[in-house]
Amino acid sequence: QPSVSSSLCSFVDHYKFSCNVAVNNHKIFRNKSLNVLKPVKISINQNSQPFTDDDDDTIAFDWEDEEDIEDMGSPWEGAVIYSRKPSVTHMEYCTTLERLGLGKLSSDISKSRASVMGLRVTKDVKDYPNGTPVQISIDVTRKKQKTRLDGIIKTVISLGCNRCGEPAAECIFSNFSLLLSEEPIEEPEIIDMGASFKEGFKSFNGSNQWVQEDDDDASIDWDDRLYFPLEEKEIDISKHIRDLVHLEITINAICDPRCKGICLKCGTNLNTSSCNCKEDVEKKDYGPLGNLRKQMQQKSSYSQ
Repeated sequence: QPSVSSSLCSFVDHYKFSCNVAVNNHKIFRNKSLNVLKPVKISINQNSQPFTDDDDDTIAFDWEDEEDIEDMGSPWEGAVIYSRKPSVTHMEYCTTLERLGLGKLSSDISKSRASVMGLRVTKDVKDYPNGTPVQISIDVTRKKQKTRLDGIIKTVISLGCNRCGEPAAECIFSNFSLLLSEEPIEEPEIIDMGASFKEGFKSFNGSNQWVQEDDDDASIDWDDRLYFPLEEKEIDISKHIRDLVHLEITINAICDPRCKGICLKCGTNLNTSSCNCKEDVEKKDYGPLGNLRKQMQQKSSYSQ
């Protein structure tokens, strides 16, 4: 009996001690609010609680999605606006990469290359007169209740060289087509694939009727079809211009055709300096037959 009671008491005391240690270890997590991580924008610096009572040992983070900050407020709105003018069949626009919210693609190199190409920022651009110019030429074609805009974008963007990582100028000449309709645009849920092999192309107008459409207009993507009611005199096409410039971003840009790149061992830019790293000669491995020729030569020399 005494042995059982003493062991029981020691067990209880050990249990109390363990509980006290556990409670003391995790006391700092009491009354702490949990932060909710947002999928797009994270700001831990404002609402985060320190893990210790000492403020000097706290670490604060301020992570924010750069693309989300750039898109907030749609800074490109109003950069390129098409005005309804029945007598005009050709229009010229000028803006800048900065005005389109693409300031990260603009640099001194892109501005210099644009100047060589003859691209200039016109006086109409008040916001960023020293930015990288973007010129848009548009031909206007009107058919019944539709207006088609066929244009070309000319500009220069600054990317990282695929060989050395230095800034590289990439010239852009991008064609585009937009279809402005006076009737609401409704993409059909069911597309008759057989209709595309017939004369013309049939599209759904939202009223259980199929209407005949020209081959040229049928080639325009649904995302490039905009609702432009008759009572409206202007429509903003800035976002489409911005998206077209985005599509021209490539990972194969090079600063110069003669670019030597960087050393794969030490990372030295071989265009500006040299390194002492020796190039490794890749040895071809033919498996068990790799040394067959050498072995046959040795056997022939022994036989002689």
